[in-house]
Amino acid sequence: MLIDQYLTGGVEVTFFGRKTRANPMLARLLRQVECPIHGVRIIRKPGGRFAAELTEEIPPVRDAEGKIDIQGTTQAITSVVEGWVREHPEQWLWLHRRWR
Repeated sequence: MLIDQYLTGGVEVTFFGRKTRANPMLARLLRQVECPIHGVRIIRKPGGRFAAELTEEIPPVRDAEGKIDIQGTTQAITSVVEGWVREHPEQWLWLHRRWR
């Protein structure tokens, strides 16, 4: 599921120190199915090669009742993407306005 897109009706998250909105669908789905979540990225390598990387499990954020917190979990996932961009900024290209 692509989660690095701006969504007008999404939840507010901080991305590179700025407030923006992100799609909460993954966190909402997790609230229903309670399964592990992992990030996956593809890194371009020299010579037309690619490497796929899978993160360790990303623990969901939970509220006081133990339910998955939609905003907190969306922020946790967004923070993983921010870390990836910081690690390999040359790998990322956004053709849309992420901050509005």
